[in-house]
Amino acid sequence: MSVKNVLTNLGSGIKEVFSGKAEKDNLFALNGRTPLKSALPFGLQHVLAMFAANIAPMIIVFAAIGVMNDSGMAVYSMLGALFMAGLGTGIQLLIGARLPIVIGTSFTFVPIFITIGLSAGGGEAGYYTILGSIIVGSGFATVFSLFYKWWGKLIKPIVPAIVVLGIGLSLLASGANQFFGGSQIIGNVISSGETGTGVPYFAYILVALATLISAIVWYIAMPGVWKNINIVIGILVGYAISCCIPGMVNFSGMAIDTNNLVGPHGVFTYPHFIDFTKLRFELVPCILTSVCFIVAIIEAIGDTIALSHSGLDREPTPRELGGAVVFDGFNSLLGSVFGAFPLTTFAQNVGIVSQTKVVNRFTIFLGAMFLVITSFFPPIANFIYSIPDVVIGGTMVILFGNIMVVGMKSISEQGWSDKNILIVALSVCLGFGVTIATVSVPTGLASSVSLFSSLGIGWLGDLLSNNVLNMFLIAIILSFVLPDSMRLFKSKEKKDGE
Repeated sequence: MSVKNVLTNLGSGIKEVFSGKAEKDNLFALNGRTPLKSALPFGLQHVLAMFAANIAPMIIVFAAIGVMNDSGMAVYSMLGALFMAGLGTGIQLLIGARLPIVIGTSFTFVPIFITIGLSAGGGEAGYYTILGSIIVGSGFATVFSLFYKWWGKLIKPIVPAIVVLGIGLSLLASGANQFFGGSQIIGNVISSGETGTGVPYFAYILVALATLISAIVWYIAMPGVWKNINIVIGILVGYAISCCIPGMVNFSGMAIDTNNLVGPHGVFTYPHFIDFTKLRFELVPCILTSVCFIVAIIEAIGDTIALSHSGLDREPTPRELGGAVVFDGFNSLLGSVFGAFPLTTFAQNVGIVSQTKVVNRFTIFLGAMFLVITSFFPPIANFIYSIPDVVIGGTMVILFGNIMVVGMKSISEQGWSDKNILIVALSVCLGFGVTIATVSVPTGLASSVSLFSSLGIGWLGDLLSNNVLNMFLIAIILSFVLPDSMRLFKSKEKKDGE
């Protein structure tokens, strides 16, 4: 794609999104402006649903490799991820897929990044080894995606449908985990019987239920388009209740360093470039991260197809799919210079679109700009991060369930032939099954894929722990290997009289 084509696409994208009179009905149209009183709350809904999840992968990796989450390096990295989530979403809306895509930090890379970071010694060395692998992997993904119109033809329709189902299945545990308090609260209750916050555990469940019920009741009771803002309403109600329960909301992150008002803990900051002299490029980490980028490309294809099906009632065009995967790679490459981890299309947004049918790019663009603004003002970001997991979980169980249903619907649309039934059955049972299978060991239960660690090939176990990759590989292999008729030999029919 030449610079001239990029500028042409940008110009036409801006014209489609911002031209014309602001109309309320445009909420359900891809192009055109909507009144700000409608666009702002609906746009915020798209980004609030993914806000905390946007930095969660980084928090997990930093904790595992020994980087303090409140250190300047980690904070600037997470603020860089927020900045790129907003900027990258704008790029996808105006230049890339030109679909109602929201991007954010991918969970796909977490196991591999922990392995890479620890192998490099952890800390700063581990962090810059990870960043080096991101630069190589995202560059590979961008170039590879440029040829989508050729290799994309090899992917048969049943495969992306299974990938969408796989994405939905992969998110179910996360949604349920948040609904029941989040990893830290659940872990504290299991180990000590207490939440560790002084708040009774039943209070967390009640808040999650209140959030869920509020979102459902609002959706049922409200007339017109405003019923579709139920996710924001559920979060607002849940957060208001949480603030009334002493100890449930942690406000410590909103403390401001009055001695350094410009900085990661001050009132204002700005995206910082990484120290390029510390980057480490090692062969094995670069290869592993590049493989994970292939998984991310497949997920992006699945998300884009699901988004188009659920929001636009049509198949995405080759140009839309190609734009989605190319600029996913480009956004990750650009984000790495700000210290961000790989960014890809966010499945939470697919869930929102499938429920609300709000696909307007102008509306989502305003939400994207909110993400950019929060990256310059840490107190705003920290305020949103203070929303408890149970509040987010109370709405995520709706959205994540919707993604799985979209996948099931997409599979159904391909037809239930003997071949498709077998592909789906094996993809789910083997591809998803291996990630949830456990074995009994002296210390308790362990995942079956941990077997590879004991064999000295833990990186393979990290890859196989991703059910989306497993289901994709099984589905694409079977789609070529299995005959369409599911018969190797044609039986001869007896003629009359024989």
